[in-house]
Amino acid sequence: MSNISVLNNVDHADLKIAVSGGVTEQVNRCQIYASEINELQKEYPILIYRGDEEAALQLHAILGLSKDENLFIGDNGWTTRYVPALLARGPFSIGYSKNDNGEPVDPKICIDMDDERVNSATGEAVFMPMGGESEYLQYVKKALQTIESGAQYNHTLFTLIEEMELLEPVSIQLKLSNVEQVNLNNYYTINQQKLSSLAGDQLSKLSQYGMLGPLYFILSSMGNFQRLIELKNANSAML
Repeated sequence: MSNISVLNNVDHADLKIAVSGGVTEQVNRCQIYASEINELQKEYPILIYRGDEEAALQLHAILGLSKDENLFIGDNGWTTRYVPALLARGPFSIGYSKNDNGEPVDPKICIDMDDERVNSATGEAVFMPMGGESEYLQYVKKALQTIESGAQYNHTLFTLIEEMELLEPVSIQLKLSNVEQVNLNNYYTINQQKLSSLAGDQLSKLSQYGMLGPLYFILSSMGNFQRLIELKNANSAML
């Protein structure tokens, strides 16, 4: 169960958030947004996911090679320079009131007070002693803004990908040792040959919508699987 409260610097003046890799961050993949690919591709493999033929496409950052495994979290929290927005937001979300027509209005930052990371003793302070926003809260707000605008970015990206038939099924088979192998199913990437062969007007359209760079970043991010393998093998050697 959740206990959602609108965040304010009176009721939540002493609030702290533990940010050292809680259970909610122990996941092997995370949905991401096209607007953050520029940063994500420096750290993680990025793939396009579709559970079945009727399902909507999703962008995923791959964080681990086993269930509930995040190879980018160490003893002191995240080891990467950038954390996917959906995980960076922590226990926070955006809530809306509704006007007389039932339309969402007046967005406010909310917090789940029952989240395991919420406390008043240890972690990152949400507010400064005089009530101002902490650097951590400003960081969270940026993540929430990425999420709020992300759905439209992704819709545009996927519309262009399918319009130009750039989607390509990809079979990910990673051999970690003589006995352990990992297979990732239902994933796609960008067909590099088709992307390179697009006509000038198509390339111009991708550039106009700011999606040409993200497509190449998705392709280049595949090299990060080698880092995942190295992290996985290093963790296994410590057991």
